[in-house]
Amino acid sequence: MSVLIVSDLAKAYGGVRAVDGVSFAVEAGERVALIGPNGAGKTTLFNAIHGQVRPDAGQVILGDREITGLAPHRVWRHGVGRTFQITATFMSMTVIENVQVALASHHRVAARLGRALRHRYRDEAGALITQVGLGDAAERAVSELAYGDLKRLELAVALTNEPFLLLMDEPTAGMAGDGRGQMMALVDRLVSDVGVAVLFTEHDMDVVFGHADRVIVLDRGRVIASGSPEAVRANADVRAVYLGTYDDEEAVT
Repeated sequence: MSVLIVSDLAKAYGGVRAVDGVSFAVEAGERVALIGPNGAGKTTLFNAIHGQVRPDAGQVILGDREITGLAPHRVWRHGVGRTFQITATFMSMTVIENVQVALASHHRVAARLGRALRHRYRDEAGALITQVGLGDAAERAVSELAYGDLKRLELAVALTNEPFLLLMDEPTAGMAGDGRGQMMALVDRLVSDVGVAVLFTEHDMDVVFGHADRVIVLDRGRVIASGSPEAVRANADVRAVYLGTYDDEEAVT
């Protein structure tokens, strides 16, 4: 079953067509990588799906519901979680408090930050931060976390609305090699254990070819290839516009 259907989506800025008639679907439990050179339209496409920008044309269907042009908070309430290339967290709060705030929003409970929030959804928040490997850091201030742990926290926050679709913008950006592998192993477990579908952008081709079930390639706002990692890696058009020196020998190591 298709969790997400994007149909003929378009967005222009002046004379620049950032997204130009893009169509694709994401199935339940599928990991789909969206790649392309800088300026290909990946971020605009993500923002159009999630509601940060309103598309000029086309449709976004989530399950059996059209969400085209809905505000981000309404998209979130329909079961879409999102992480960003630059993490968005409350740096002055603790790890568990960040997740408690998100849970309060999910449950539509108004709660002041600080003491009034302290005992709300604590067990649920603790389970989520344990799920992403931050259980031992629950009471640490977010400002003290290493960057990889910030990424884990952001993922925990994205899971508070029990999403069936995760949009992940550069999930391993700024992370060292071991951290990248650990983050994607965590995403793989979520797909396997919970059945969440994942649409992610990524510049690290080892991450893409090692973890995606399917790869979609954008160039100048258009889809130029879509298929298995192996098929996309062998596609002459993709190699010409994007993969460059990422040769076959490197791709299989």
